[in-house]
Amino acid sequence: MKITLTLHCPDCQSTKIKKNGKKASGKQNYLCRNCFHPFIGDHALTNKGCHSGLMKRILLMLVRGIGIRDISQIEEVSIRKVLAVLVNSHHVITPLKSYYDRLETDEFWTYVGNKGKKYWLIYAYERQSSEIVAYVWDKRDLKTAKRLREKLIKPGVSFGCVLNSILSASLSFLEM
Repeated sequence: MKITLTLHCPDCQSTKIKKNGKKASGKQNYLCRNCFHPFIGDHALTNKGCHSGLMKRILLMLVRGIGIRDISQIEEVSIRKVLAVLVNSHHVITPLKSYYDRLETDEFWTYVGNKGKKYWLIYAYERQSSEIVAYVWDKRDLKTAKRLREKLIKPGVSFGCVLNSILSASLSFLEM
């Protein structure tokens, strides 16, 4: 029985691929003859967060209304990876409803360069539908929390209450 595997270059999608030695880890390295980009095939990657089609699948699931935790379990990647794809997509979120009875806020952080330069993603979502209503990406302070409120109010979204376990003092203005 012979198994045929067709490889595509992750940059130019060409099928003109040749073997290009092995990595120190023992994985087969490939070279695109079209754009001369070296890469490791998706079939040999051990880190599932590096697969070439992952970002597209995560964005498709987010658009379909699947929750962040569910996507994390389906794709077997971390919640941070799913949120990073959301942040880096440059997608403008338009809320589906004009009124939400209850919104919840959550956050995660990463650093740029060194651990002293922390940046936070703070987002508001509705738990029942797993819809992300608004998000901001900045430092963890009152200014960032106010930007989240502006992103909620700007498109005409109103809400009954906001539940939060983070920045409780800073985000208390959301309930005004």
